[in-house]
Amino acid sequence: LEMVKEILDVAGLPYKESRFLSPPKKTYAVYHDSMSRRGGDNINLISQHDVSIELYEYKPDPKAEKDLETILDSLGIEYEKQARYWIEDAQLYQVVYDFTYHQKGGV
Repeated sequence: LEMVKEILDVAGLPYKESRFLSPPKKTYAVYHDSMSRRGGDNINLISQHDVSIELYEYKPDPKAEKDLETILDSLGIEYEKQARYWIEDAQLYQVVYDFTYHQKGGV
């Protein structure tokens, strides 16, 4: 969770977990972070985070996408970027980035 917040802080995007009640009037992000824990000898010391970052754009925003991708690349995070698509009901474009990262130690 902290890693996701750091990524979005560096990208300079307004963001929230799950949803915005009052979305900003510029490109913003919503993220989802699913976590599973495991380990050996009945001690869970490894966390796996499956993350989706959804960029919402009022018009295509290649700079925001490039900024986010540059941060993910600089951290060596492998990711999948879905094609931009138009959400008719919301009148917004959406671009989704999915990635997984692992943490060792406490939660």
